[in-house]
Amino acid sequence: MKKMGKVARLASLLVLTLLFGLFPIGSGNNLNKVQAVTPLNNPRTVADSSMNAKQKVTWDCVWFGAYPQSEVTSGDIYNKLKNATGWDENNDIVIDGNKYRRLKGEDATYYNTKRVLNYYDWIEDYSTYHYFKYEAIKWRVLNVSNGGALLLADQALDSQRYNQNSEDITWEKSSIRSWLNAQDTINNQEGINYRKGNFLNEAFFLSEQAVILPRNIANKNNATYNTSGGNNTLDKIFLLAETQICGLDAKKYGFIMDHSIDDEARQSKCAEYAFAMGCYKFVETKYAENVNWWLRSPGGSSKAALKIDYDGRSRTGGSSIDSIEAIRPALYLKISSSNLYSYAGTVCSDGTINETPAPARVYQDNTSSGNTGNNSSSNNTTGNNNQAIQQNYRIQETNQTRSSASRKNDRFPEICEVTSKEHSCDYLEEVKESDWLSSTVLCKEQF
Repeated sequence: MKKMGKVARLASLLVLTLLFGLFPIGSGNNLNKVQAVTPLNNPRTVADSSMNAKQKVTWDCVWFGAYPQSEVTSGDIYNKLKNATGWDENNDIVIDGNKYRRLKGEDATYYNTKRVLNYYDWIEDYSTYHYFKYEAIKWRVLNVSNGGALLLADQALDSQRYNQNSEDITWEKSSIRSWLNAQDTINNQEGINYRKGNFLNEAFFLSEQAVILPRNIANKNNATYNTSGGNNTLDKIFLLAETQICGLDAKKYGFIMDHSIDDEARQSKCAEYAFAMGCYKFVETKYAENVNWWLRSPGGSSKAALKIDYDGRSRTGGSSIDSIEAIRPALYLKISSSNLYSYAGTVCSDGTINETPAPARVYQDNTSSGNTGNNSSSNNTTGNNNQAIQQNYRIQETNQTRSSASRKNDRFPEICEVTSKEHSCDYLEEVKESDWLSSTVLCKEQF
């Protein structure tokens, strides 16, 4: 009996040792990793005759990055924001560890001068700032394969024109592509510098940008009118294509192939910040709060691009490229980087939401120095290099640049949208290190 008691005690000790190894006390970093590695699944689709699409789809979701979303309209923080100084060039500021953006009607992509429910109400005052809080971005997992996850923003995050003018354009040279990817003047038709005031740098810390996989983007012709989609591109952030949302690939992402049906899975709402930036929101009961959102594919001519309408349809002719629609960014996330994202629960096309709370994201409050933003300048020593606490552990941002030799060895196995085959690409830059996000990048394999 004594012998058996010793064996039992030894077994118990081994079990405890293993448990403490898996869940070490006081190690927030490891605790985060344990929570974040919840397996991500592809969309689950079941037949449902009560839905317009005759199916119900459930997506896993993740929290990754942050962007201005909800509006601050009252309380102590509202008074602090009204009286604050030290706003950066993006009109961002950090107060008490939280980041905020101020916006006035004159700076929005569009503001309506009539007080109607379909547009954000500026109360007929377009020069007074309104305030919005940076909050974790929730993404739907559209597909998981080869160590990466295709993510689509759960709701529209901003409102932008597809292009800043109405001249013939393709995705490659559009202003929306440059704005999403922080590109320089040579990358868009209008010659606008989006190195500052862009989605990529404002939504993600540098450590997060590093785990967004550059993707070979196939830009196919319009399926109905054969309008040219232009050259294929290599992007970190992009918009979904016609084939992905109502074409051959739609089914695996949870959408139906018929573009003319009110597919609930394609319908979208928007953040309050996106609404303030100028998108049109529908108020009809059946589609209340829904918005139109851009795709990257061409419309009936090179002066038009496709969009998903408030009812979940895609009109094959699209809308004029200088129209203002909501933006739902998409990206490929490196799944093994589980310390930088966390599981967010599930959403269903019938409106059911099972949400896991977003992790804490604390920004360094350095308002006294006058630098509070997520700046991307190569000589900036705070800004994007702020320390962020996510789920109670601290991420120390690394130096903005890495050597070209280091980046040359980065290899990303993936399924290429151009060839539909698995490959690995070396990404070689042609400009100075601090410009690597917007540089011309060469893929080793030719397509």
